[in-house]
Parts: sequence; structure tokens; C-alpha cells
Amino acid sequence: MKFNIVGKIEHSKTIATGNAIREIARLRRVYGKGRWRKRTGIAEVRFEDGSIRCAEIHWYEATGIGKKEFKIKFLLDYMTPMKKALFVICIENSEYPASLEKRKIYETVLDSDAEKHGQIRVIDESGDDYLYPSECFIDANLPEDIRAAVIEAA
Repeated sequence: MKFNIVGKIEHSKTIATGNAIREIARLRRVYGKGRWRKRTGIAEVRFEDGSIRCAEIHWYEATGIGKKEFKIKFLLDYMTPMKKALFVICIENSEYPASLEKRKIYETVLDSDAEKHGQIRVIDESGDDYLYPSECFIDANLPEDIRAAVIEAA
């Protein structure tokens, strides 16, 4: 993992269950059948550079399987305005197999604070934007006409 949760996750709650989870089929295929829940909570996270930040985190959880794929939704102690940016290609998904597909193009959202921590904000398979390690992606550098077609197809 590119960040570690420090201490207890507070204010945790379930935000989706079963078929209400957009990628339920992928979770079942990757981790197995279970009573899947998508959860959210607040925790301090430590990045590889040693800095500690307060963040809203999301994860998937199933009885008998456990908690999987912790993702940062927002850094709460400093939030920057975000806008749509460029496209990247996933080259590494071993930590997030249900959320990212190798060789797939993903849209990013600009988040300069995340970049300081080696993270990139990506709209993943759930349809929401989350922080992921930058080294999981390479820039797609799409020509403008293809970029417009990809945006229109989304």
C-alpha cells in the first residue's frame, strides 16, 4: 500500500450493500461471494514520505472475507477545488483489482495536494474519484479529437 491507516477509523458507516455496489460482480469474482458492503469513515493516514493527514476513506467489506481496497476519497484537512483534467492508463492494479483494470484508460481529476504525496485522483470502476499511487498509471497523451470522443463516450 502507498499509505497506512493510523489509529482507529471513526464515524464509519455503510454507504452501499449488495447489488447497490456498482462493481459487485467484480468484487465477487476477485475476492469471492460474500455479504459485501461499501463503507466510509474518517481516519488519519500516513504516506510514504512520513506525513500524516486526516482523510475520508472508503473500502469494501464482507463477512468472512474482511476489508479490502482502502481508498482515499478526500484529504479533509486541505481540500482544493477540483476540475476534470487528463487521461491516464492503468499499468498496475495489484492492490486494487476490483477498482482498476490494467491497460484501461481512466479520467483524472486535478488535485495538486494529492500530487505532493505521490497520489493521483482517478475516476475508477465505481464511477467515483479516489486517490491512487501515481506509479499505477502513465499519461495517455491522447490527441484532442480522440480525447473528445472518449469524453463523449463516458
